[in-house]
Order: sequence, then C-alpha cells, then structure tokens
Amino acid sequence: MKDAGKPDSNSRTEEQTAYSHFWYEFSEAGWNRVARTIASDKKLGLHETARLFALVDMAMADAYTAGWDSKFHYNLWRPYTAIRQAGIDYNEHTEEDLQWEPLMPTPPVQDYPSTHSALGNAAATVMSKILGTNTSFSMSSPTALPSNGARSFTNVMQAADENADSRVTAGIHFRFACDAGQEMGNKIGQWMVDNYLKPLK
Repeated sequence: MKDAGKPDSNSRTEEQTAYSHFWYEFSEAGWNRVARTIASDKKLGLHETARLFALVDMAMADAYTAGWDSKFHYNLWRPYTAIRQAGIDYNEHTEEDLQWEPLMPTPPVQDYPSTHSALGNAAATVMSKILGTNTSFSMSSPTALPSNGARSFTNVMQAADENADSRVTAGIHFRFACDAGQEMGNKIGQWMVDNYLKPLK
C-alpha cells in the first residue's frame, strides 16, 4: 500500500495508474454512464431502461447510506494519515513517512468501508442480475489520462473489481476497506433486485 499508492511508485503498473485516474470521478456519475452505455448498446426499451436506472440508483443511494453509517461507526484513518502518523500507532511493524503523498487527492472522510467500492458493486450487481453476467461495454471517463480516455470490460463485475482496486492503487484506501465496500455493495444490489420493481408476470 505504502509504495503502490504513491505518485512515484515502483510497484504500481502503468495499467494500474491508468485506471486509478479513470475511476477517480464520483461513483454515481461513472456508474450511471455505465448503465447508459449498456442500455444504448443493448437497445433497451423505455420501460426496461427506466427500471434499470431506478434500481441502479436506488442501490447506490442505499450503498451511500450504509457506507457513511459505517464510516462514522468505525472511524478509521486513511492511508495518508496512517502512513504519516505511523510513529504513534503503537505498531512496531510500521514506520512513519511525514512526506508521503498519494497518487490522487484523498477525500477528507474516514477510510472504512470504501463507499466508492460499495456503490460500484451495488450498481454492477443490479446490472449483472438484470442484463446477465457477460455484458461487455466500453466507455470513457472525464478523469482519465489522456483526457476522456476509454476502457473496455467483458462484464460489469470486472469493471467493479477494477473500480475498487483503483482506490488502493490511487493511495486513498486500504485494501480491506475496498473489500468490505464490495461485499456491502453486492448484498445491497442483490437485495434491490430481489425486492423492488419486480417484472410483472
């Protein structure tokens, strides 16, 4: 984490650097663009599209609520704080680095769980359950380098995994926070599909 997330990392690959920037934008913007791209690619009808967007955004709203409730409950520090203040964490296996910086700016909120990961998996789970597990797509991002660069995915869960990993490689989340966020998102997405806006029979 300490090396992988810093700007001049020796362990982060060019690909990881690329998707750290690509997924940095707000989750609700990015995952609505995923839904819009897939709905257009599949030529979904009005009612199918409306149901898809409603469930995706309901899931992300619940992921925000659950994620923020957990952030304030656990109140864990971000890598930026943990690495810079490792001298006072009572852990002999850590060493402070007062000059450490992350690749991307750190949001000024608690680390655990990663709501970015929770929203991504909540949205991806909804789309996967509704549209199938092998829904491929390509899209661009306003935070990508070069500007508006595109990435391609074989399915939405692959995109969700990359989305979560981007927070680690960007230096702004610990891995366990992203893992917890993904698990939370999966459960929320599944709950939405199982309990809301069921197709009429």
